[in-house]
Amino acid sequence: MDLSKPSQFWERLGSEHAAELDRHGFANVKRVQGLRYFNWRWRPGRLAGSEQFSFLLRHARPRDLRAVLRRPLGASDSAWDGVEWSMGERRAYIVAVRLLWRYATRHGDPAVISLAEPELGAPLPVHLDGRLISQDLANAALEVAAMKRALGDRQPGHIVEVGGGYGRSAYGLLHAFPDARYTIVDIEPAASISRWYMNELAPGRVVVISPEQALELDDGAFDLAVSISSLHEMRLDQIDGYLSLFDRVGAGGVVYLKQWTRWDNPVDGVRAEFADYPIPSRWRRLLYERCPVQTHFTQAAWEVPPDPA
Repeated sequence: MDLSKPSQFWERLGSEHAAELDRHGFANVKRVQGLRYFNWRWRPGRLAGSEQFSFLLRHARPRDLRAVLRRPLGASDSAWDGVEWSMGERRAYIVAVRLLWRYATRHGDPAVISLAEPELGAPLPVHLDGRLISQDLANAALEVAAMKRALGDRQPGHIVEVGGGYGRSAYGLLHAFPDARYTIVDIEPAASISRWYMNELAPGRVVVISPEQALELDDGAFDLAVSISSLHEMRLDQIDGYLSLFDRVGAGGVVYLKQWTRWDNPVDGVRAEFADYPIPSRWRRLLYERCPVQTHFTQAAWEVPPDPA
């Protein structure tokens, strides 16, 4: 199993991210790289066609809409300086994130939604109910709630994630499971970014390793294995390789996946279909559903039986 060479898609994207990191530095990752790590930038002219925005409007309560719209948006605050968005783009983003936050407050994990958005990385200045909020924390709260449904009474002591972005999932999961340790498997520059971010926020609790190092992980070392919006960007042999890795290192635990239901990778000439992922036949499905908010995504979880050997 060779996980060492990333897909052409990620080689190209990684080069772009590295150039941006050189230009903007770690201090602005949430305004630069973060907008590519499962973070959407809503534009006024496209809101009507956004499945996420339509979902949030359909599920918003009247008091949510009043809270979102009546409070000052703050789109002209000096905290937006350096963000080269039009005033309309800022307002659209603020309204969408506020709606997402209200939805996640009702349906997400309370331990995650109660967290303060770290100022580290210069998050976009979106506020509601007297606090800084973010798209990332809201999504993490919804994802952790789904994981907890699959885990039941299990309390994972060691979590592994493939493709950790800048570390937003790690930040949420480590607060949802305060006794857990965390391993992120990623390529550059995301590996360096998440290492920097989590060393600042949770020193000593997160290890970031390369795909080559992941092959050396012990069998059954993890209670929870996670991949969010990363597998579909790989070659088909890589998808198979990481699922085989989860089968080995996650034996006796739970695997959680959240990926595009269908995604075309024109760079590598690959179409990734969630329904066709080569899930090992011995896994027992615990959860399989269309995602809330990002309705073009599917999330699923499986229990991995212990290795009979």
